[in-house]
Amino acid sequence: MYFIKKSKSIAIGLSLVALASFSNVSAEPHKAISFISGGPTGTWYPTAAAISEMVNGHYDGQPVTTIPGKGAIGNPLQVGSGKAEFGLSYGPFLKLAYEGKNEVYDIDGFKNLRMVANVVANTVHIVLADGVEDNVFDSLKTGGKTSIGVGQKGSSNYFAIEKIMMTYGFDYDQLSAAGTHVEQGAQQGLLDAFQNRQLDIYTNTVGMNSSDLTQAISARNARVFSMPDNVRDIMVNKWGYTLFTIPAGTYDGQDNPVKSLNLPTVIFTTADMDDEIVYNMVKEMAENHDKLIAAYGGFKNWKPADLPIGHPIPTHPGALKYYKERGWK
Repeated sequence: MYFIKKSKSIAIGLSLVALASFSNVSAEPHKAISFISGGPTGTWYPTAAAISEMVNGHYDGQPVTTIPGKGAIGNPLQVGSGKAEFGLSYGPFLKLAYEGKNEVYDIDGFKNLRMVANVVANTVHIVLADGVEDNVFDSLKTGGKTSIGVGQKGSSNYFAIEKIMMTYGFDYDQLSAAGTHVEQGAQQGLLDAFQNRQLDIYTNTVGMNSSDLTQAISARNARVFSMPDNVRDIMVNKWGYTLFTIPAGTYDGQDNPVKSLNLPTVIFTTADMDDEIVYNMVKEMAENHDKLIAAYGGFKNWKPADLPIGHPIPTHPGALKYYKERGWK
């Protein structure tokens, strides 16, 4: 707490009080908190660092510190167990951490976790080579076969494509047993295999217009698969993805919008975090889009009104307060 010495004049004291009333800096320092992100060379660390810096402008003492993290699966464990106060993850993994007792988190759920904001998302892309029918996945139920690249085991794309295949009745083991070739591995290797006609379906969960997608589409006169509504609904309600439509003209030869899904990158905290700092965090993000873009170019395709969209677990009241003030639901 800050005090004005009695030797100071009343006029100076009143001036300081007035200044404090309009300042963005809190009258008292906030307790130290950590924001767990990703590796220093990735995109999550600079994103979290930029947000931390903006929030710190509200307080004396720079209370928010960005730290390298444990990734999309590990970060919810760190925050839920009290080893960090804010974190970054993907919506599906945050949902699974909240629920607990599942294939990813074989422990009780962290019911104290709370959503703060939805930030930059990656889009699920399923690219079909020319000649592959739109009903290729339905045909699997009647003995049809195909060849598909699904990403590296443990990756977000590997997770997404298996969950999509499960809506058709097959996990990866069942697909393989039924005669479909399921290729795991790094994206570059899968792209090479697709371009060389060793795979008929290429997949990646990534930002739109990434170079691998444009190469895949060009090499095989390919197109992005438009997902059926029932598949998308299951992915949203069960796994925490969000609905997304790829605009017409995004890719060569794409004359119509394509129904897809977004894998949301999310900021989260716990129910114990005070409302004020959470409010300040979402306010700064909403009102400083340019600073977010400077930290990570992916924010160019994001808009502040996306902040409250598709929260897979309960939202922190500090964030809700700001969203209601903006008329966002």
